[in-house]
Amino acid sequence: MSDESKPVSRPWRPGWLSQRIAIGDIQSPLVRKAYDLWIRKKLGRRMPSRSELSPRDMAEFLRNVLIVKVLGGGEFEFRIVGDALVTLQGASFQGMNTAEIDRNVPGYGEGLREVYSLLCKVAEPLIFRGKSQSGAVGKPFFHKTLLLPLGANSETVDQILAIGYYSFGEGGQVI
Repeated sequence: MSDESKPVSRPWRPGWLSQRIAIGDIQSPLVRKAYDLWIRKKLGRRMPSRSELSPRDMAEFLRNVLIVKVLGGGEFEFRIVGDALVTLQGASFQGMNTAEIDRNVPGYGEGLREVYSLLCKVAEPLIFRGKSQSGAVGKPFFHKTLLLPLGANSETVDQILAIGYYSFGEGGQVI
């Protein structure tokens, strides 16, 4: 990773997933499209597999996508990181696991691990909204983040699809 793409090492601020909201309260068209796609692809099962979701399916919101692989032992790895997340974080964590993320942004990987573990346990969609501080650019941002379980056997979560709607400042520039 070049120095220009390295995340800024600042402590992570808790509260970024400050409020869990009901799926029915999704107001963002972007997040709603992702949820509706997940529902269509699961075909009555508990969850679809990652292989059932193509980039073409996600074209409208691909820049806001994060795909996380469940490694086991409480670790998770960022596999695909959309451009909106790179802009927000100021760097790409693609290919990094939550322990490596913690070394770059202390506490961030731990927070991710906690929420991803919850998703694996409940194996159902979770949505959060909150306010945080961008590590790289130091701007406050607002988000709505939908976490969707994916699993090859439709029972065990082996990947997570996250879709976020982000804006700098309340009612500010959307990324």
